[in-house]
Amino acid sequence: MKFLSFNINSIRIRLHQIKEIIKKHNPEIIALQETRVDNNLFPVDDIFKLGYKAYYYGKKGYCGVAFLSKICPFYVLNDFPNYKENNECRIITIKISTYIGNITLINIYAPQGENRNNYIKFNNKSAFFLNLYIFLKRMINPKELIIIMGDMNISMTNNDIGIGEKNRLLWLKRGKCSFLPEERSWMQKIFDWGFIDAWRFKNINNYFSFSWFDYRSYGFLKNKGLRIDYILISKPLIRYYHNTGIDYYIRNMNRPSDHAPIWIELDI
Repeated sequence: MKFLSFNINSIRIRLHQIKEIIKKHNPEIIALQETRVDNNLFPVDDIFKLGYKAYYYGKKGYCGVAFLSKICPFYVLNDFPNYKENNECRIITIKISTYIGNITLINIYAPQGENRNNYIKFNNKSAFFLNLYIFLKRMINPKELIIIMGDMNISMTNNDIGIGEKNRLLWLKRGKCSFLPEERSWMQKIFDWGFIDAWRFKNINNYFSFSWFDYRSYGFLKNKGLRIDYILISKPLIRYYHNTGIDYYIRNMNRPSDHAPIWIELDI
C-alpha cells in the first residue's frame, strides 16, 4: 500500500500534478497541504473522476489540508479536538481499516513561523506543535498504527539543509525559521512520543535530497533546498515498511508546486 504526501501550493492550479502523481504512483492515500481553497470550491468532481474520494478542510488564500483516498475512512476529524482558537485549517485526521488493523492518518501543514523575532508567527508555530503533542498524548496510543504526513516546515538535521553552509549560518544568526534549535526541540518531542522519520530511516547518510525549493532563487535547478516534508510512522509499522522516496520528476513539471511529493510503501 502506498501513501504519498504533497504540499500542492493551490490545488486548483496544480491538478495536472495530481493527475501525473496518480499515473506514476497510483497511491491508495494522498495527503495534500496548502490546498488554498474554500471547502465549497474544492474540486471534488475532478478528484472523483481520478478514482478518489476527497476529505478536505480549508479556506481561501492559504493553508488547507486534504486526503484523497481510494479507501473509505470510518472516521474523519478536522482540526484538533475541541480546538477553539484561530481556525487555520492545518490538520485533518482519518482512520482506515486494513487487514493488519486500523491505521490512523494525520495530515499536517505546520506554520512556517517566519522568524524568532516575529512574536505572533513564531509563537503560533510553537503552539501548533504543542497542540499536536497534546493531541497525540490524549487521543492516541503509540502502540497503535499511526502515520503522520505533511509539511512540518522544519529541517531536523543539518543533512536536511541544502542552501549552503554560509546561508545556514546566516539564517541561524538572523533567527529565520526552519532549523532553529527551538523548532527542532518541538519536532523531537513528536519523535520521542513514538515515531520514526520514514525517509531518513532508509537514507541515513543522504545529504543531497530535499523536498522544498525556492522559486525565486531557482533552487530546484541548483538542487538547493530544504527537506521539510515528512512521513512519520509509529514503531509498530516498521515491520511493514518497505520503501520510500522523494519525487523530483513531479517537481520538475510545468507550473509546479515549490515542493516535491514524498511517499512510502508498506507491505500491507
